[in-house]
Amino acid sequence: MARLSITDQLADLRRTYTGENLSQAVPAVRDGEPLPGATSEAQRQLEAKVLLAGCAAASMLQLMPPASIIKPAHAFRTVEPGETLKLHLNDRALGPLLFELLPRTEAGYGMGVAGLAHRQYRRSAELTTSDAGVVLVGVDENAWDLGMRYVRWMHEFRGVEHTDGGGSDEQTPEAATGSALLRRVHLWHDASWLRALPLGTAWFVEWPGGPQEDEIRQKLAHPTFGTSLEITLRRAEAPTQDVDRAMRTYPWPEEFVSAVTAGEPDQGSARR
Repeated sequence: MARLSITDQLADLRRTYTGENLSQAVPAVRDGEPLPGATSEAQRQLEAKVLLAGCAAASMLQLMPPASIIKPAHAFRTVEPGETLKLHLNDRALGPLLFELLPRTEAGYGMGVAGLAHRQYRRSAELTTSDAGVVLVGVDENAWDLGMRYVRWMHEFRGVEHTDGGGSDEQTPEAATGSALLRRVHLWHDASWLRALPLGTAWFVEWPGGPQEDEIRQKLAHPTFGTSLEITLRRAEAPTQDVDRAMRTYPWPEEFVSAVTAGEPDQGSARR
């Protein structure tokens, strides 16, 4: 069997961090850094906030029918780290992610990212501040509309006061670490879920099941694809008992039960 070229080896290794396919990873390795970082503080800030929102959105995905904490729940399926960060979302993740990210005022507090705007393209959507942005791949206009219907439903359910000019402009501590974690988030795709948050000068990352701490520590220390930023790791055992049966019958609006960007018709969501 012919040995893989250095490019192919690097592409395969990059894919363990990002979840990309070969057609995405090979050109990226050929064209530049094997796993580039964000190039501005504004971009690092936005990416750190997107990671925090993705962790919160995954918690909501766990509660959606059939409501399970045993099956892995993650907002992000694939990350394409480049000059423009491209995110591929898992089923049903768009609405919960947008709810966490888009600016709002709730219980008198600004939440979400202040000034975050939306640009729609034919096959993708972009979330932008004045000097940073991330692209949501595969989110066309119809998918965006469905995601926003979820957001409006959550606003009503939670009693959000207004969405005009709301949001928070607080800086996320050690945003470079959050950005680096987002660009390597596929390392945890086998975990039941991922929790990441800034604590002091480091970020704390916790996950149940999936990769062992030593495996993650070694990959984060890799001289080419890792990061030297301070990260505290903690792995828990995967849950063996699922959520209470009553959680499974929570009255979710039917259209939000199936996927936003890759719907399953038998789960009740009308494709639009």
